[in-house]
Amino acid sequence: MRHVVGVFLVGAALLATGCRGEDQGQPARKAAAAKAKAEAEAKKKQVKGPFANAVQVNEHGWMMTGDLTPPPVEKDSAGVDDEGDGEGADTGGGGGGDRGGGGAKKKRFGQSPVYVDGKPVAVVAYGELPPWLPTHPFKLNDGREVTRFLLAEYFDSIGVPLAKIREVHLYGGRGRVAIIPGGEIRRVRKELTFSFTEGDNGKMRMHWGPKLEVSDTIDKVQAVAIYVEKKAPRWDRGKWGLVDDAGVEIEGIPFVEHPLKGGVRFYLDGRIAHHLKRNRTFDRKVEPYMMVDGAPYFRLFEYLEQMGADTRGVVAVELVDKNTIVRRIEGAELARERATIDISAPPAMSGQVVVHIGPEESRTAIGVSSVQLYTAKRARAHNRR
Repeated sequence: MRHVVGVFLVGAALLATGCRGEDQGQPARKAAAAKAKAEAEAKKKQVKGPFANAVQVNEHGWMMTGDLTPPPVEKDSAGVDDEGDGEGADTGGGGGGDRGGGGAKKKRFGQSPVYVDGKPVAVVAYGELPPWLPTHPFKLNDGREVTRFLLAEYFDSIGVPLAKIREVHLYGGRGRVAIIPGGEIRRVRKELTFSFTEGDNGKMRMHWGPKLEVSDTIDKVQAVAIYVEKKAPRWDRGKWGLVDDAGVEIEGIPFVEHPLKGGVRFYLDGRIAHHLKRNRTFDRKVEPYMMVDGAPYFRLFEYLEQMGADTRGVVAVELVDKNTIVRRIEGAELARERATIDISAPPAMSGQVVVHIGPEESRTAIGVSSVQLYTAKRARAHNRR
């Protein structure tokens, strides 16, 4: 009897141990099955790209899979070099060619132009930032303090209604586009910052937060497209580019009729009022008041008025050359010289224009890459620079 009971107890113990082992292994098997199922589903939804495959994880987000190494790109075509205006290098240029993913030819856009629904409104260069845009000190890990700008505050400073932004596209190298929904821009309005690669010079550079819904995180920004009234195009991972509603790939930036390439920007209270290119001055059918050595001369304020800019309220003018304000004209000097300030576009200036100030016998000539005009509302906001 004792033997029978002993066998029974040993068998029960073994049975209980086996049951416990099965119970302990069940979650692991379920997890493995779920993982296998997820991987199978992901494989079905996987989209093949030019240099890596990816799975879409939300409306604008993709998880890259497999070999993430892009093909080699020629050094000259990977950057954002300025293009001349037909006569050599140009401080505000763009265009040319850039190799995108898979070696596809991609356009370059110059020094970070900003378009709102396809209309050029600004260039993100340090010397062309609105002076009323606040600066924010930021301490680096090595103890150095640097200056950064909030992207949302920048949009507001150039007159873009933050509450109406539907989507923002930041163009980077190799055909990459960082897509940020308008709601995200508003949500991280006090966190998402940018700076410039050389402090107060260089290219626009983004600083991304850890909790931002964005399709891609690029470093240097080649161009900015903001969509307020118009519908933004969608990103097609397989074509490695933006496509329209029919799935056709879009060349360049959508809705842009006249890209900002080369020439000189004339700003009125922070937004571009006119973009002048030397080789197109006569196309506008504005007659110069004189010609000197083949270069047309225009009266600055008369010319801008004919171009549609309302300059009647301008009380201050800043002449900018490569992010440096080289001359500010205001007050009594502007009132005295206003009618005689000339601009000319000599071929030797490589896309810049020359501003001529002062009486004929002591005239000053200043080469500029942009001109800032301010009304009384904004004229005092120049302390930051």
